[in-house]
Amino acid sequence: MTAIYPSEWERSAKTRDGVSYLVRPIRPDDEDRERRFVIRLSPESRYRRMMNAMKELPAELLRQFVHVDYVNDMAFVALTGEPPNEEIIGVARYAQDRGGSDSEFAVAVADAWQARGVGATLMGLLFEYAHAKGVHRLHGEILADNAKMIELAHWLGMKTSSCLDDQCLVEASRDV
Repeated sequence: MTAIYPSEWERSAKTRDGVSYLVRPIRPDDEDRERRFVIRLSPESRYRRMMNAMKELPAELLRQFVHVDYVNDMAFVALTGEPPNEEIIGVARYAQDRGGSDSEFAVAVADAWQARGVGATLMGLLFEYAHAKGVHRLHGEILADNAKMIELAHWLGMKTSSCLDDQCLVEASRDV
């Protein structure tokens, strides 16, 4: 089955300081943009997103990230620049839990664009989309020392709690 690109979910947005960018569902042709986005993250931002020290995504994971079905798994990208030279400045995604109606989320924003509202915009749209697709709850793990992400989770109305299995992680969740 071929996934149908949901173009009606494309949005124009502005940072808190007035810089325009585009938010849209990810597409298979974003593979190189996604690869460059991850490589350009600072080691700290990359670690906070991937929870490991990889510099570059393995080819299969990269392919999986850009080939979503727009229902059980979804990703929105924030972009600057003009086609075909756009650059990804942020990504928010969810992937449905096996055998359930909940989904795990993840979000990453390029270092220069952090604390400017990009992550909040991406997550807000992800919540809206997940609700439209019948997802009941989004949840994710955040490193316990990632104060900015925990603050964003609270600002988005998410509940957080320490992970029982790993005190280095915080579980964030919200019904959608």
